[in-house]
Parts: sequence; C-alpha cells; structure tokens
Amino acid sequence: MKKFLNIKIRLLMFSALIFLVSCEEEMASEEPVEPPIQNETPPAKAVGTLPVNGEPCSDYEEVSGDDSKVSVLFNWNSAQFADSYVLNVLEGSSQVFTGSFTTLNANVELDRGKTFSWSVTSVNEDGQTNGDSNSFTTPGTPIGNFAPYTAEIVVTFDEGTSEMTVTWVGSDEDGDELTFDVEVFEEGQSVFDSVDLTSTSIGPIGYMLDTDYTVEVISRDGFGNFSVARLEVTSPD
Repeated sequence: MKKFLNIKIRLLMFSALIFLVSCEEEMASEEPVEPPIQNETPPAKAVGTLPVNGEPCSDYEEVSGDDSKVSVLFNWNSAQFADSYVLNVLEGSSQVFTGSFTTLNANVELDRGKTFSWSVTSVNEDGQTNGDSNSFTTPGTPIGNFAPYTAEIVVTFDEGTSEMTVTWVGSDEDGDELTFDVEVFEEGQSVFDSVDLTSTSIGPIGYMLDTDYTVEVISRDGFGNFSVARLEVTSPD
C-alpha cells in the first residue's frame, strides 16, 4: 500500500511539472512579437525638360475654336521609385492647373501671352518629392506686361567652412529691371529672409551636414508682376 502511494505521489508530481512547463511555454508563446522594421523609400526628384526654363514656349498647338489659348506640351524625366507624378502650373501665385499622371508628359491648355511657372512632384506610397520650378511664356501679345521668368537658382556648399552661397539668374521677356525676395529654409524653418534685393547672390550662410534646404526666390518687375522659384537641396554629409 505504501509503495502504491509513493508511485501515485510521483505521478502527481510529474503531471504537475508537465503542467507548469506547458504553461510557461504557452506564456512565452503569447509574448508580443515586434513587427519587422520597414524601410520607407520616397521617390527621387523628377526633372522638368519641356517647356524649356526661362524661354518662350515653342512646343504648342493651336486650340480649335479658341484663339485665346494654346495647348502646351509638358515633359519630365522619370524619377526612381516614383509611381505617379503631379504636374502643377501657376500664374504668379495662382494655380491654373494641377493633375496626376503615370506618364512622363501631358498637354495643358493655357492662355496666350502670359508667363507661367511649373513643377512636377513625384509620388509613391512612402511619400512625395517636390521638383524644382521652371517657367516659360506662351506665344501671343500680352495684356499689359509679361511676368518675370522664374529665377534659376544655384546653391554652392563649402565643406571647408560649412557655409553655403546662393546665386540666381533672373530674366524678363520685356527686359524690365527686377528685384528679388529671397528666403532660405532649413528643414522647413526659415534661416534667412531678405526682400527687394537688386543683387543676385546671398551668403555665406552656415549649414548643417546632411540637412534638407529649400531656397525660394521671388522675382518682381516694376508693374506688379512676379514669379516664384524654389530649389530643394541636401547638404553634404
């Protein structure tokens, strides 16, 4: 009888041990598993090629039944990782056209005899990247005065001094004298702002390594017309 009791006790202890081990394994299996880290890959910048920046538009078609408009062809280069592209066309600060495309070109009907600026934003599921501003003038006699072309901006980084210099070229179809409002943004925060400049350069301005900068140049003539140019760059790391 005593032997039978010892065997029974041992069986109970063994069963309890199995139960504890299985509970511990179940609890361990229920511990939350961290999801794998997903690396986001925003698209590269799209570069506009047509209409040519700072020139009268030469690639257009007449609009049947409307002598006040022309159909302008826009082209841009393919951007790595981009799924689609958003074309924006402005007259001054007013948007006159926006559209999303999966192709690398589009035709847009615009008024004759006006200066327009345009840019292409590349898009994918991880984000979007803004392209640089370009400008052109549509054929025809202007009502009043042409707006200036968007300035062509160049940013130079001096890695020895960690300073950058911004230069630009402004032009106008009428040959008007221009003044410039210039603002520099560091990761979206303004670090330089000046208005009514007659010179075409600023700096040096200190910069941080591997940081995104946006330069905005507003070109103005003496008739109240203006254009807005933006350039986005990343400093060396």
